[in-house]
Amino acid sequence: MTQPGPRRTTFSFAAPIDDAAALRLRLDDFATRVVDGFTDSFTRVEPQLGPRPADALSFEVQLKDGTWVEGLVTNPCPEMGAIMVGKVSASEAAEFAVWLRDSYAPAPDLVEFTTEFAMDVGEDTPWQVPARCSVDELAALFQRHIDTFDR
Repeated sequence: MTQPGPRRTTFSFAAPIDDAAALRLRLDDFATRVVDGFTDSFTRVEPQLGPRPADALSFEVQLKDGTWVEGLVTNPCPEMGAIMVGKVSASEAAEFAVWLRDSYAPAPDLVEFTTEFAMDVGEDTPWQVPARCSVDELAALFQRHIDTFDR
């Protein structure tokens, strides 16, 4: 009997709501750091993606195990926005989030997250990415989030 693979969803990362510019999100800076931080990664500036003006950057990064992860950064206002990775498992999202927390965020306590599962059930309160934890510990937290909201 074949075991099902891990559940996959979109994870969205952003600064705390009460300090939306805390990540100082700039697409050019994010693109440079992604390329520097991940082997064989690439980025591309996207055209207008929706009805409201927002700058956007798509990216693909290769994780340590060789898995490729696709993402999108939207920047509707200077230094504000969200970073999404799509169709990822909890462990894949955790590897990316640890990089985001440790290599991009100006301080490790400035990253919050939610998932497509949470948004689908109307949950609008993000969870905090812990300032200090391993990839495995964060993957366990992400899995609890998925388990909580995937109904």
